[in-house]
Amino acid sequence: MKTFFLKYKYPVTFLLYIFLITYLSRNAELVFEWVIIMRDFDIHGDYYYYGKPTAHMPPLYPYYLLVVQSISPADYWTVVSCIIQSVIYFFSVKFLTQTFEKLTPKAGNFYPAFAALLFFPPILTGLTKISSFALTVSIFCIFIGLIVRVNSCFSRRTVIFTAVISVLGMYIRYEFIFLMLFSAMLLAAHQKIKIRQAILVLPFVFLVYLPWCIRNYQKIGVFHYSTSLNYNFAKGNHVRYNVLSSANLPYDPQKDLVPTDDYLREHFHSEKEIDAYMESLGKQFTSEHRSLFLVNSLKKIGINFTNYYPGNYNFSGSVISWLYAGFLTAFNLLFLFALAIRLREKSFITIFTGVLFLFFLIFYSVAPLPRYYLLYFPVFFLFVYQHVSLHRHVRILNKNS
Repeated sequence: MKTFFLKYKYPVTFLLYIFLITYLSRNAELVFEWVIIMRDFDIHGDYYYYGKPTAHMPPLYPYYLLVVQSISPADYWTVVSCIIQSVIYFFSVKFLTQTFEKLTPKAGNFYPAFAALLFFPPILTGLTKISSFALTVSIFCIFIGLIVRVNSCFSRRTVIFTAVISVLGMYIRYEFIFLMLFSAMLLAAHQKIKIRQAILVLPFVFLVYLPWCIRNYQKIGVFHYSTSLNYNFAKGNHVRYNVLSSANLPYDPQKDLVPTDDYLREHFHSEKEIDAYMESLGKQFTSEHRSLFLVNSLKKIGINFTNYYPGNYNFSGSVISWLYAGFLTAFNLLFLFALAIRLREKSFITIFTGVLFLFFLIFYSVAPLPRYYLLYFPVFFLFVYQHVSLHRHVRILNKNS
């Protein structure tokens, strides 16, 4: 039996995984903004939100839902969606894990790391919901795996795949542009790609994304790839902001109200006006409350590191919040310990992972949410697993000698 499992461990794991996903997804349903978006798609035949054209979120996941809905049984299409996005995650995390395994051939088998990431409860829960989280973490895994492979063994095919995945990444998360840029700069700094090669790839990605920016200009009046940055900044920076809650909304001190999505769509003619309004709220707060802005930003960086969200609506009690935060805080300390030891090597994977961690801490201090850390958790986990495996390998060698 053991020999059979070792030989067919990935197919057997896949079957068990799909069975579990199907069971957990049986009650999946549209929640929050997806109800409005899908309803407006039916009415307007375009990407609308509360009856107005929107670029609040990049369009990949809404269109993914539309395609799945059109090809699936009406009563089960949400379950089908969860299964499809979970299958994509299975192969994306397998790709990332095997990339780390090839990078460290003497460190042993990385299958335990793959299984741990596959069945990690917070990620597993996210995969079985109608949420862009599932596709985002999958695209991030593939992109990071490709970047590591470009560094270890440059090939045109890998660069082409990286360009394609980069397009998908930009169509699902607005911050992906920053991942692309600092990845290209690090590869160029390590002389794995030439500046002219980056200059050829990046314009291709932006040109493929250009039609969406043009659509936004025509429909909304702004040449944006997403208008959510100003909204999230206003949501995470105001005088009533609670750093210990993940359920904050923007606040207007002059009107003394919380401008909810339905309020914004009702009182403003277009998303361009909403975007300008959110930008003004953010600028007003940072100019009038500089000390509070700095203090809250530091607190939010701390929240990102500890993952402590006592006001998180996804958790049903304070005990789970403490356990979740305790586990991930301990893990992050272990990650920093491994990072500090391996910085002496000045290897690409160490510097790349360290920059990625800093990017997560700082960028998502705009308005922290629990799921943001999980987008990067697979690469942080594999880095630590790689370090522990290498340490064990060296220890065995020293013992045998």
